[in-house]
Amino acid sequence: MKGKRVLAAGKFDILHLGHISYLEQAKELAGEDGELVVVIALDKTILRERGAPPVFPQEQRRRIVESLKYVDKAVIGLDTDDHTQIVTEIEPDIIALGYDQNTDMSSLEALFSSAGLNTKIVRLEKREADGLCSSTLIRGRIIDYYRENGTPR
Repeated sequence: MKGKRVLAAGKFDILHLGHISYLEQAKELAGEDGELVVVIALDKTILRERGAPPVFPQEQRRRIVESLKYVDKAVIGLDTDDHTQIVTEIEPDIIALGYDQNTDMSSLEALFSSAGLNTKIVRLEKREADGLCSSTLIRGRIIDYYRENGTPR
């Protein structure tokens, strides 16, 4: 059976086991001969959505993610609200959404269909990931540590 091209996307700012689980599942969808392409959010997208800049700039995040064994290629997202543009460029068979990505699958499917794209959208399950598996939790732990212990000299 021929593998699939799968697209996964995210901020991947402070890489953690939740990200690894997401990318591992996405690669499973691709199959042994398949390809996982990961789209890394622009710095300004993170700033707009989070209200704070990313810890790591977009090119560093891209290089870190691309170094992971599950990832065949990582690209930086496009500066557009047109989600069909990057999908048209990458031509994935499947888009893998994380369990916590707030995306209306029906609207996205309709958008792609109206653009003539035959891309399947799959929402991945939440898998158990040991340790801190949320960037928000990691940032919170760091903030709590420095509140209790002061800043390093």
